[in-house]
Amino acid sequence: MFGKIHEVYSSISGEGISQGIPTVFIRFAGCSLRCGKTETRALWCDTAYALGPNQGEEKTLESVWNDLEKLDPHHGYQVLLTGGEPLEGKNRDLSTALAKQIYEHRMNVGRPYPASRVETNGSERITEDSFFIFTMDYKLPGSGMEDRMDQENFRILEKRHNSLDEIKFVVRDRIDFDRSIEVIREQKIQTNILYSPVHGEVDAKELVEWIKVDNPPKCRLSLQIHKVLWGNQKGV
Repeated sequence: MFGKIHEVYSSISGEGISQGIPTVFIRFAGCSLRCGKTETRALWCDTAYALGPNQGEEKTLESVWNDLEKLDPHHGYQVLLTGGEPLEGKNRDLSTALAKQIYEHRMNVGRPYPASRVETNGSERITEDSFFIFTMDYKLPGSGMEDRMDQENFRILEKRHNSLDEIKFVVRDRIDFDRSIEVIREQKIQTNILYSPVHGEVDAKELVEWIKVDNPPKCRLSLQIHKVLWGNQKGV
């Protein structure tokens, strides 16, 4: 079993409800989406360096487990599977096997954060497995990728009823925000909701004002504190 891994490193979780938690990041390489890119507007992905599958090294479950143990020998950190896209192609099999092994080990020895958090782009089918926690993007019109979203994921999140799952809306403009409100109402979303502004295209303070007016259930502004601390660097 192999997956394409771009990097494995330790830091703190930079966004969402797990923000600030010491975390081992396992970044997969390869993602079929290209968010925001049009003839006149730029790609906004902040990990564009991991979008191509050839931007990663093929690794086995044993190899990634060894990387994890070197960084966190006592298994006390949250584990976050990100990308690229950890549920795409062969990466999905490795993500599943790794998360299951982490879960079983930590449950047996009584360590925190047994379930691995997965940051996924919304185009891949999530699961009901208890060894996963999901931060799932829903791509809004400004991304150009909304037609790639797997709508069944909303039903699965509802069945999971996991208080740690999140849906993330990355907002490019007012059209995006208004569409997010439509999606929340159409899908009757009860999961935690994150709002993040596209850097350089919408002011976070303006996004806050929109949120204050509509006040969707369980929503919060999510800014990337790792960029505040270290800037736009890799591996932090």
